[in-house]
Amino acid sequence: MASLRDKQIASLKRMLNLNDAGAGGSDDANHSLSQHQQQSQQHQQLGLLGSDGELIWKVLVFDDLGMQIVSSVLRVSDLRSLGVTMHMHLSANRHRIEDVPVIYLVEPTTANLKAITGDLEKDLYSPAYINFLSSIPRPLLEDFASETVANGTQDHIAQLYDQYLNFICTENDLFSLGMQNDHTYWALNSGQIKDEQLDHILNKVVSG
Repeated sequence: MASLRDKQIASLKRMLNLNDAGAGGSDDANHSLSQHQQQSQQHQQLGLLGSDGELIWKVLVFDDLGMQIVSSVLRVSDLRSLGVTMHMHLSANRHRIEDVPVIYLVEPTTANLKAITGDLEKDLYSPAYINFLSSIPRPLLEDFASETVANGTQDHIAQLYDQYLNFICTENDLFSLGMQNDHTYWALNSGQIKDEQLDHILNKVVSG
């Protein structure tokens, strides 16, 4: 039976293969496949191939949590085998790379969406595969859609997914929500915290 870590790795592989339905997979599903089918699926998991039979190369851009999640389960060599030539932080000074798809793995926050909007305006990469670590609130999605249409950059977006991957696997079936910087224990037990701050923490826990 696949562990939580195995399932997260399978989800990340599928995402890095541009959310191709045949990529990723789990150990549970593999048990029912023939040896030939398993070998074929494992080959596909290494990286999505284009129509010319060549590996599709892409750029991975993440925020702090996205970086922690990826680095906890995948090595640089794993990313390379999946076609990721470069991986960079969203806040880093990044340069234009023409005709290369970009995969974003970020939390759905106003700041992150603003950064992605800026990338689209600068035409840094194309197309863009936007993956949110948790479900994006509808008001944020509507604002992002409106700004994208207003800027005329909607054609640069190939996909937009809620991945529900906002947890860090430290062991096979042990995970963390990566909330150490929020002083979570103090906040939940303090009488000084504001209601909106408490709601933010509780929503993050429930989402994770």
